[in-house]
Amino acid sequence: MSQSQLNFKEILAEVQKHHKPIKTYPYIATQYLGVSRRGWRVIKDVNDLFDEYEVICEPEFGSAWFYGQIEIKPKPKLSAGKSENSLAIWDPTPRLSLLKAANLNKVKESGEGNGLITVNRDTSIATATTLMNMHNYSQLPILNNSRDVDGIISWKSIGRALALGKDCKKVTDCKEDVVILEHDELLFNAVKVILENEVVLVRQKDRTISGIVTATDISEQFISMAEPFLIIEQIENHIRKMFDKKFSPEDLTFSFSQDEKPKEIRSLADLAFGQYVKLVEDPKKFEKIKINVDRVMLANQLEEVRKIRNEVMHFSTEEITQQNRDMLRQTLNFLHTITSTLDESRS
Repeated sequence: MSQSQLNFKEILAEVQKHHKPIKTYPYIATQYLGVSRRGWRVIKDVNDLFDEYEVICEPEFGSAWFYGQIEIKPKPKLSAGKSENSLAIWDPTPRLSLLKAANLNKVKESGEGNGLITVNRDTSIATATTLMNMHNYSQLPILNNSRDVDGIISWKSIGRALALGKDCKKVTDCKEDVVILEHDELLFNAVKVILENEVVLVRQKDRTISGIVTATDISEQFISMAEPFLIIEQIENHIRKMFDKKFSPEDLTFSFSQDEKPKEIRSLADLAFGQYVKLVEDPKKFEKIKINVDRVMLANQLEEVRKIRNEVMHFSTEEITQQNRDMLRQTLNFLHTITSTLDESRS
């Protein structure tokens, strides 16, 4: 069996057995655990597996780009009296390294894109502007080699130079300085710097430049992260509207396990999402809603949304899967149709 066919636990076993590193990806670990994103519980479970198989991960599993390569290595032997706990060294703080734009060298390695497009100081302006137009970029890093940064060229820097009467023939004639951030910079600190400067370069531990992050990248990342929260809020509002004035206080009474503390419920707003699902699952209570839809299908749909909601509420810089995003949008559109129809019937 090739390494690409091994599941995550088999990879760990191979490293432990043969004492040789194996490269893989964080998403291989989440697939093995049956989840789509890394929350603190997932990271703890993976770190526990690392301890069990006496291996380590570089870069650290929790901060590596989700689709970037990681290397599983045998754990180095510690001197007497020392011990290492993988959870203790786990850094729960979101870092700049989590962003795809900060890992463009790994994007190229994985065959998923062009990687980091750069020019050097002697590149002609015609070549640089052709590259920017071809890839729809607003700027390009100027590198003498993979570690030596000479600045950045952009449409803005070219325009500024021309406005000042400079003769722009080569990139060096129109360059400007650029901020370089370390890959392990705190993400929210990095966001402030990126918004102030519009663009930064990202430097890895070995000093190589691995990515370029723009204000647009940050905006797209946060919009993508925020959309599920906004859709879920709208779904809950449609459910409350659909259930409004349909249930008595007795209907909103639910059984609790011995370990749960009963919560006082005064209105629909006090219900947890799972209790919305229970209202639909109960045939007698569902009749009170008076909508002509398949009860079981609606209950199943809302249960899927509940699972996605639980995952989304464990805030993560990683996006939910497209399948889950489509499920949320589909549910929102469906509920909107129901509540709109109810409004029409009341008018």
